[in-house]
Amino acid sequence: MGLHRWVLAIGFAAVALAGYASWQRWGPLPDNVAASVDGSVIPVDTLNVFVAAAQRSEPQVSREAVLKGLVENRLLAALVHEQDDPSAHDHADASRVGYDAKTRHEQQRFKLIRTAFADALRVAVEESGTANSLDYLAAPLVLSDEALAPLLTLEQALYATMTEAQQQAASQLVIARYRFTEDQPEQTLTLWDLYRRQNIQLKVQMHNLNTGFIREAIKQQLTMEYVFYWFDQRSGLSADAVAAVDDCIDDAMRRDELLHDLGLMHDIHDDNPQLRALAAEVSQEQIAAYYQQHQDEFTRVERVHAYHLRVDSQTEADRIYAELLTIQQDDNANPGEAFADAVARYSVAEDRDQGGALGWIDRDSREDHWTQALAFVQPAQLVSPPFRSPTTDRAPYWELLWVDQKEMGYQPVDSESVRYRAAQAIAREQMQQRFHTLLAEATEAASLRVNNEVL
Repeated sequence: MGLHRWVLAIGFAAVALAGYASWQRWGPLPDNVAASVDGSVIPVDTLNVFVAAAQRSEPQVSREAVLKGLVENRLLAALVHEQDDPSAHDHADASRVGYDAKTRHEQQRFKLIRTAFADALRVAVEESGTANSLDYLAAPLVLSDEALAPLLTLEQALYATMTEAQQQAASQLVIARYRFTEDQPEQTLTLWDLYRRQNIQLKVQMHNLNTGFIREAIKQQLTMEYVFYWFDQRSGLSADAVAAVDDCIDDAMRRDELLHDLGLMHDIHDDNPQLRALAAEVSQEQIAAYYQQHQDEFTRVERVHAYHLRVDSQTEADRIYAELLTIQQDDNANPGEAFADAVARYSVAEDRDQGGALGWIDRDSREDHWTQALAFVQPAQLVSPPFRSPTTDRAPYWELLWVDQKEMGYQPVDSESVRYRAAQAIAREQMQQRFHTLLAEATEAASLRVNNEVL
């Protein structure tokens, strides 16, 4: 998820949610607390971090909207908290292309802090006098093949990741020692620390003993660690406020898990079992009702009236196309007349004297010839680019097309296309409604208090 989208995801739930009017409030809150959810507080300083990050991308975002999102995330996270097994996320799944949960948390934390405190971090780096995070190293990196090969070489290519024995050994091999200030105790980065933070593609680079990549990965990790060090020690936030930031990040991640389980977080190209199951249950009556309410979604071309121009070379076709395109861009010209004139002057087709008329092409006749099939899908009142003939039994030729009329209609309500699209839309609405209901019930059952003074 990109930075802009992620900041908004932290601050807002994925769909429109319940308003403040339905929230229950019992008693006042301390000045340093923005909200309380079943006794779990969101400090004002924590809210300020998320507001700063959100407003950097969307300056008009209000503090109230961000707090509302954080509270709703906590409500949703509570719904999956009892089923969550933290130990299941300690290590990356070797079969996954992405990152493990701990690494995703670190990535989101880094993006949030870097965005919210961009100016302060820039000043801190300038004052430190270090332009490269590798300058914080307290000893040379351990990147020799002798040290790395036994731990990174896959055993006869039978495994896609380290074996358990290699993982144990990698957790003992310190590859980087560093400190950000002289009074800070020396910090270490093990090979396992670095390895577990990579996705499958990046792990391949490590298995190939690409020391240039490993060095760059260490540099990026030290940059992240410096940002975390500054945030924890130098940002001015209390330990409670810092911990609450991490809690809010975890809330957002659990919310995403819930939305994924509900079928609301799948990419459009991914298989979505929940959506597929709901769509299969949609009745023909529901589809008919949806069709009547959203008929404009099911328009289709019924027939077009078209002309064509044929030449024997691509050079000639490109020249004519450029000429017609120039005329088409002239507001005072008549592109249709220009196309007819070009047909009379240049076309080598037998119907040249008839203006290259293809006549009316409907959904059946479009299958009679490739030229008609192409004309059927061309925009009206726009000259088409040249198309090369697909024929192999004679010399190739090139066609330009002009559609002057297009008649629209509607797909039949009982067509497979209408059923598929309407069922998918209805199923998505049902999934959204389930989510609304789930959130409304969680909101109703929770003890919620909001400090309106901080908004």
